[in-house]
Amino acid sequence: MINLQSLVLFVISYFIIPRLTFLPRSVHSLLTIFGPFLLPRLVNLINTSRATSRSVPVRPTPHKVQRALNLLFLSAVVALVLSLPQFAPENIFVKTQSRLQIEPNVLFARLRMLRPLTEDDEILRSKISTNPRNKLLYLTYGPDTLINCIWCASNDGNDTQNYMLYSLPKIIAPHIYHLIVLGLATSSLVGSEGSRFRTHATIVGLGLAVIEAYFMQTYDITFNKRSKTLQDIDFVHWRVRFLRYIAFAIVDGIFGLVLWLTSTNRWLAKPESIAERLEMTTRKAEDTTNKLRALGLLSNSVNRDPQLRTVREMYWRTEGEYMAARVQEEEVMEQINAAVKSLDMQELENRIDQVSDTVLQGIDTLRVTSPGGQSGEVPPS
Repeated sequence: MINLQSLVLFVISYFIIPRLTFLPRSVHSLLTIFGPFLLPRLVNLINTSRATSRSVPVRPTPHKVQRALNLLFLSAVVALVLSLPQFAPENIFVKTQSRLQIEPNVLFARLRMLRPLTEDDEILRSKISTNPRNKLLYLTYGPDTLINCIWCASNDGNDTQNYMLYSLPKIIAPHIYHLIVLGLATSSLVGSEGSRFRTHATIVGLGLAVIEAYFMQTYDITFNKRSKTLQDIDFVHWRVRFLRYIAFAIVDGIFGLVLWLTSTNRWLAKPESIAERLEMTTRKAEDTTNKLRALGLLSNSVNRDPQLRTVREMYWRTEGEYMAARVQEEEVMEQINAAVKSLDMQELENRIDQVSDTVLQGIDTLRVTSPGGQSGEVPPS
């Protein structure tokens, strides 16, 4: 049957998507071929998810999920703070506003005018003076790698892979810490609300680490040779570091939002299974039975003790006298009469009839299914 949604999907699939020529050719071709098949399925999936979420009532955020949200929020804040330039290694080219082609002595003379030179500065100046190619390594892997890696330099100058291997642990370490945060936020300690996204969080965390390592492995350090001004220089080490922590904050925020939406049944709500509902009902029935047994024991204890029985009888006698005296007051009588007049007796009778019919129908059903009677018949009384 044709409806408005089908017409909209038809127009988008066969008239709008083919005209998105500004997209890359490969993306445009894939959308044109698979769009008419995937778009209706995507819409049906969204409608099914919304219908399921509406059938489950919204609830407050569970306490375990709240702790996971606090952890993700703290991790996102720390990542944003670490992305600031104040916490990044010092970039001597930016600090001195120097071009890449500047002489090392002039570069460090400018740096001496801004602050006293340290032992690391002297090591860095000697390495940059010895081999101008070390400037490119400095921009790619940062000052710590160039200063402290004593086995990376080679005689043939083909030492980029050595510097990459030395930098790899420092690249992977922040991702390991981030994976630990995601693992705690989606662990079984949070409950089923978090563990259902554990695989997704692991894939995303590992994906970020693999992407950064692959980018640094395949980056061409000679790209900066064509830089004529300071603005043309690609400060890879600082740029990747900034993007890394921004990605951590974004991922933490997204997973926090997903956990909050799913744990409160606002999105992707899962109705309770029959086994869970039976277990919950059984637990409530056991609690009610235990309370009734405790009430019975308390009542028996009161009835068997003469003093407690006397106190109970005195209480009910005093309560009856008090209520009788209050009912006879004029103001109370007026309120009672007003309440009685406001009642709809016909509606009350109808509700009583419905309740009584339901009770009688249940009794008849029990009699029909009782062992003494035959199937589908009421046994004679």
